[in-house]
Amino acid sequence: MELEFFENTWLDVWDGREPKEPVGAIFTKPPIISLILDLAGYTPHQRRLADFRLLEPSCGDGAFISEAIRRLLISEQDHKGVIDWQSQTLAEAITACDLNSGFVALARSATQAFLLKEGCPVLRAEELAATWIRHADFLLSAWPDRFDFVVGNPPYVRIEELPPHVLQRYRELYQTCTDRADLYVAFFEKGLRLLSSKGCLAYICANRFAKNLYGRQLRQLIAQEYHVRYYLNLEHTQPFETDVSAYPCITVIDRERDLPTHAATLESVDAGMIESLRPASRAQNTSLAAFPSWYLDGAPWIATERGSFDRLTHLAANCPTLEESAEGTRVGIGVATGADEVYVCQGLDPTIEPSCQLPLVMAADIQPSVLTWSGHYLINPFDDIDDGSLRDFKSYPGLAAYFGKHRSALMARHVAQKRSESWYRTIDRVTRTLVAKSKLIIPDIQNGGVVGYDDGKFYPHHNVYWITSTAWNLRALQALLRSSIVLEQIRAHSVQMRGGALRYQAQVLRKVRLPEFAALSGNLGSRLEQAAGTDDQGLLDELAEEAFAL
Repeated sequence: MELEFFENTWLDVWDGREPKEPVGAIFTKPPIISLILDLAGYTPHQRRLADFRLLEPSCGDGAFISEAIRRLLISEQDHKGVIDWQSQTLAEAITACDLNSGFVALARSATQAFLLKEGCPVLRAEELAATWIRHADFLLSAWPDRFDFVVGNPPYVRIEELPPHVLQRYRELYQTCTDRADLYVAFFEKGLRLLSSKGCLAYICANRFAKNLYGRQLRQLIAQEYHVRYYLNLEHTQPFETDVSAYPCITVIDRERDLPTHAATLESVDAGMIESLRPASRAQNTSLAAFPSWYLDGAPWIATERGSFDRLTHLAANCPTLEESAEGTRVGIGVATGADEVYVCQGLDPTIEPSCQLPLVMAADIQPSVLTWSGHYLINPFDDIDDGSLRDFKSYPGLAAYFGKHRSALMARHVAQKRSESWYRTIDRVTRTLVAKSKLIIPDIQNGGVVGYDDGKFYPHHNVYWITSTAWNLRALQALLRSSIVLEQIRAHSVQMRGGALRYQAQVLRKVRLPEFAALSGNLGSRLEQAAGTDDQGLLDELAEEAFAL
């Protein structure tokens, strides 16, 4: 039988030393911390907090833990009249940790200063700070106890930033840490597993897990074993001390599976909004929607408003996806080269054979009513027979000389190092026949509704998505894709960027629900075709409602 050996301490995995720099540290504003603790139920007047155990798994410089300690002491005064500084119950009420010893020192120092100010004896203040705040990797440490509250701001760490052997160990321990999941996903799984039977987890973290593929296993875990008490999407706000592009959310999870979920997407986190979100104000709050059941079986959390939720659910039950809506309908993305400065030229290069240069449509060229080509060309290294083979330099001396001049830059790309014999290929294969096909062309990042039409002249750039179909009247499809009904679906499935911009990625477009093309009357199809490039959004929506039979 094969034996599996485990590390003795977390430092074994980190080769006996902590990371040199803080890992994924982003600090939360105090009013947001206060709100999160309120939503979790860690409130001092309603209960004696010393009777419960709180864990903060990535304490940083101590902002979360400082507020928790403040509430703990208020609770002791409320319920006991005096604080017994020597109480073992007090010492066991709070646990926090951090991977970085510098942060641990800062958090302990702030805690000692606060305790001394509250009248705690000097030695006991030092002792409590050391007891409450530990130097440890939360994900690799043994936690024999269960906790009634797990709260905090897990680190924001892309997996490629971790040492490979550390990432491997995390993945061995956490089933949700799959694909390209950020590290906070493992913090969710570990925190949930440590909850007591009546426990509650409350995190502020990136909202990507709610929709992305890498969050599916975490969403499944939550749906199968837990209950989402609150989900507040804050992607349009800035709840952190520094301005970062983190697209955050607040997620509060417990085991009360028979209770509803309250959710909202917030446009601000000003004092008035925060106050209205506290449980004591919920009866007067109109921004929170109540859901009798939250998304089941790991489905993406695509809507936080009941009307949108009901409409999207109706479409999912009654309409096929885009690629299923008509025969021969496909979604794809334009060419990624890995070196646009070499492969993309403004105008034809007279030194290269014309057959090796394809007219290239850029995202900025596309508008619904007109395509304004900027004159860019793609230098195409693939043979015209479209079997994936590269051009023979003997037949194309101009192309050979051009790529030879840029060989060092092309060889530096990962794709060239991986396939040294085909060092001059683009990252994506170029299929020349796509140029001559009529297609819809859609810029990736946009505010919504920009769907262009190419009657067979251009090859799409890498930030342009394309749709072809053997059955759809593409102009009619263009009109439908520009409607508010489809825009609501894009907004629900897309990861929104700062400023409200949407991502029209292939994975999003493939989730769009449409009426079957065969079910549309000829008259309606003609009217949609005629409206494809209009600026009249009301007309587009009126025709779409007729097509969707809403």
